[in-house]
Amino acid sequence: MRDLCFLLGLLLLPAALGAADLRPVIKREAGRCAAAWERTDYEKILAYLPPQVIQQSGGRAAMLREIKGQFAQAREYGVEQWEAFPGQPSPPKPMGRWLTSIVPVTVVLHRAPLDLTQETHVLGLSADQGKHWYFVVLFHVTQKELNARFPEFAGKIVVPNDPEPDLAAFR
Repeated sequence: MRDLCFLLGLLLLPAALGAADLRPVIKREAGRCAAAWERTDYEKILAYLPPQVIQQSGGRAAMLREIKGQFAQAREYGVEQWEAFPGQPSPPKPMGRWLTSIVPVTVVLHRAPLDLTQETHVLGLSADQGKHWYFVVLFHVTQKELNARFPEFAGKIVVPNDPEPDLAAFR
């Protein structure tokens, strides 16, 4: 009987280890969030923002105005389309009430005659052990700003540096 339990444990170990790895879920959800931005689906974008970020920004209406303003500014600069490609998330770490993960993201802004490619990051946050993920864009966010928004992360999450954008002519 003991040998049977050991054998069963060995057979189930890979499934248990795979179930514990939330990185595929985080990447999928980051991709869905990026798709909402690509479609300018404001309701979906708001659904992927942590409630405290919306509250700290002055509420839902103020956050919606800010997001619409960002899209309007991009159009003023001539951006016709943009795409975002999430990379491999860092393993999630518990911090206070959150599970956290840093996700690298490649953003491509299409504007004739050039494409602008920017490597950046988003902070993935889950308050329900990985069932739902929120995302905070870290592009041009300072460490001080992140710590002010999420004091519980001070000294625990470091805002990654983003490289300079890459410009390439349309091919």
